[in-house]
Amino acid sequence: MINIFLFSFLSSIYLLCSGLIFFNKDIQEKNEIFLHIFFGAISISFIALIANFFISLNQTFNTVILIFILIFGSIIIIKKQIVYKSIIACSLIALISTLILTFDTIYRPDGSMYHLPYTKILNDNKIIFGISNIHFRFGHTSILQYLNAIFNNHIFEIKGIITPAATIFSSLVLYFYYEINKNLDKDKIYTYFIFLILAYILYGYNRYSEFGNDTIAHLYFLLISSFLLKKNFKEKFNFDVLINISFLSIFCFMLKSSLILILTIPLLLLLINFRKEYLVNLKSVTLILITLLWFIKNLITSGCFIYPIGFTCFEQLDWFTNNSEYLSSAKLQGLDNQAWSKGWSNYIGPEITQEIFVKKFFWVKTWLSVHGIFIFKKLSIYLLVMIILHQLVKRINPKEYFFKIKINSEILILLFLSLIGSLLWFLRFPIFRYGSSYLVLLITIFTLIFAIKNQLADKDTKKFKKFISISIITFFTLFVLKHVNRIYKNFDNELVNNPWPKFHTEEQRNLTFSSDKMIKDGVTNYYLLTSNDGCGYSASPCTPYKIEKVYLSIKKGYKFYNLNK
Repeated sequence: MINIFLFSFLSSIYLLCSGLIFFNKDIQEKNEIFLHIFFGAISISFIALIANFFISLNQTFNTVILIFILIFGSIIIIKKQIVYKSIIACSLIALISTLILTFDTIYRPDGSMYHLPYTKILNDNKIIFGISNIHFRFGHTSILQYLNAIFNNHIFEIKGIITPAATIFSSLVLYFYYEINKNLDKDKIYTYFIFLILAYILYGYNRYSEFGNDTIAHLYFLLISSFLLKKNFKEKFNFDVLINISFLSIFCFMLKSSLILILTIPLLLLLINFRKEYLVNLKSVTLILITLLWFIKNLITSGCFIYPIGFTCFEQLDWFTNNSEYLSSAKLQGLDNQAWSKGWSNYIGPEITQEIFVKKFFWVKTWLSVHGIFIFKKLSIYLLVMIILHQLVKRINPKEYFFKIKINSEILILLFLSLIGSLLWFLRFPIFRYGSSYLVLLITIFTLIFAIKNQLADKDTKKFKKFISISIITFFTLFVLKHVNRIYKNFDNELVNNPWPKFHTEEQRNLTFSSDKMIKDGVTNYYLLTSNDGCGYSASPCTPYKIEKVYLSIKKGYKFYNLNK
């Protein structure tokens, strides 16, 4: 556990230094340190994305980047005289990270199926054309895989790929906690909002084994949403605020394309506060170029700007097809993804096609019987807590009574964003992990509106602070006890990688799991998995599917997995 703590501490220092270098702002309080960590994750991910166009994210390159950032970031920390604050903040992050990482596991089956295999591909290869033809899920990977891959260096080694997500989660928990303490006396509405969000995070997003590619995206989504409700947001709005929200929003989209509606926030802010100089400057151009690189990366790996959305794809490319004979067909995968999201695997009835199943709400009955019940169970506790908290808030007497209730425009923006997002989620991809932040934000905004109607802003400050403090202590206590109990139960188990999360099996770690080298013309095209262990972080590229009509060619050092169309 000490090893996990030290690695987590160094990971947070690494992200903090990166944030200070590329998003340098004055730091007055600890919560601003946590903000720099969020931006640090963005900048390191973008470095990895750009670099992989030219080289693999190998340990030597990754170590050079680590050393460079630590040196220059440490100089900034010393100059800003925030050494003590940084050590305390990163130690707290490491404590929470250690708690959630120890004796846990990765998100299965997706972790072993394509998260870790794609991370391994990034560590072993520069960008590969048509890699989605080896495994279709390689076509819609997350920027998180790039962040994980660049953490595999000579210091962290392979365990480095585990720490970034835990560091981001811990930073957000602490950021919201310090924001609540900072604003209790100043802004009850904003404080109550982030308090409700923090309550769900500690309850619904607390298990590392459920993070996958989704949770970190949802955390960024909720973080961005919280910025709109800060006191005097309009008065303090400037270019730096816009560009920072824009970077966060683009990164959130790169983490999870189903959260594309988050991009409406910076677009609305730009339209409302438009100035020509907002577009013509170095930061804006950098953001645009990196966004273009992300879409180019998608085009190179899958043949689509957003795989498998058909109208974003290009049939002319040698590595893309809509022909359903190919497993990587965008048309096939688009339909298959939608059908499975709507409960295709649970359907019992007359034999029908996926096309019929997904149309005209035919799927709703099947979806409600399984996944609908799951979502209800997942959100019912949060809903119950919201109702209890609402009743408690009502009991706090206002200092004065005002009949006029005003819901500001920022709350309405978040209300419409969460409503439209929830509707889009339900109609297209109604799996909870795909759109949970839409649903959580919707419930939270409604709870906030009810609180405002009960004169939240005018409640007795002393009683409000007591209510919030007791509630936070309760939530954190339950959070800690849950993880301590899990650690206690697994303490004597001889799991692979103890006490680190079980991110691969013994067979995967030692490359003794069953797989066949698929060799053609003396060159290994890929590894075919023939066991149930999953490819994990092993030989690459690895896939459970035998690939037909796909051939490997190498041009100017780049690999192409083209199709025999």
